[in-house]
Amino acid sequence: NAVRFSKDFGLGVAGREMSPVARAKNGEPLPSAAAWLRTPYVYDKLSTEKVLVMELVPSIKITDMAKLRAANITMEDREFLADCLARTYLRSFCTNRFFSTDPHPGNLGVEIMPSGKRPRLVMYDFGQACVLQEDQAGGILDVIEAIIDLDADRCVTAFDKMGVLKEGSDLEAIRLKVKDNFEKGKIKVNRRKIKKSSRGHQKLETHTSWNGQTPNGAPSTVSKGTDDPKKEDEVVKFFTLPAEYAFVARALSQMDGVGKALDPDFDFISSAAPFIVEIKGTKDYLKDEFDKWRRSMWKQLQGIS
Repeated sequence: NAVRFSKDFGLGVAGREMSPVARAKNGEPLPSAAAWLRTPYVYDKLSTEKVLVMELVPSIKITDMAKLRAANITMEDREFLADCLARTYLRSFCTNRFFSTDPHPGNLGVEIMPSGKRPRLVMYDFGQACVLQEDQAGGILDVIEAIIDLDADRCVTAFDKMGVLKEGSDLEAIRLKVKDNFEKGKIKVNRRKIKKSSRGHQKLETHTSWNGQTPNGAPSTVSKGTDDPKKEDEVVKFFTLPAEYAFVARALSQMDGVGKALDPDFDFISSAAPFIVEIKGTKDYLKDEFDKWRRSMWKQLQGIS
């Protein structure tokens, strides 16, 4: 598992860059994560079925704030590390389709780098990992984008793609409930954080502030007071949870605790959002964003006429 993780992210011995095995959704090579992520290198030739020989990678426990402060880790550094954790799992879920199910503080560290370089996230222990199918990985990415865009219709389509809806489910009831949750803020993203993370990681900033429109400029799919959504338990019964998603939920829950210890404003989707362009590839990402904008303009023109 540790070997696969290293190869997927392009992590070599001593923290050096390698060419990642994993590819973006469009088939293009992903960049090595060695600048912001490290895991102990496994010496295959020295290892056996019973003995695993790994590189020693000293670090500070990720939630040991006293030691982090003593090492001059700033709040900005902590926010960066939280974003790196989200970035790691976005890639793990959506392109690598392979992830550690245990991102708890005991398995995460902070490597202090030479002066002038940002600290590096260190991940240990891949004893328990999970593999996702292509449709599952694609569905997770679709759900993330739908939440960012506050698009209830796309959420339902993504749920179906993921295989989490039972046969004969009331899709309209699910759509209304998702829309209601968007409207009431039960499902939301921190758009200020998205913009801040985009700048901090020098990523293309495509998400604008929330002003009644979706981040790509389309009118919100949320309307107030027009529908009567069902109660939570009346909608939950339409869902089923394959084992893989139980592990996804477990990883997200543990990650959320670590992320909030580093950055109280942390949430996975907001921190991961600036890196969707990396997952899809720049060309395909921009094409998709343009298509969203074009469809929204067409709907607006139809409304005017």
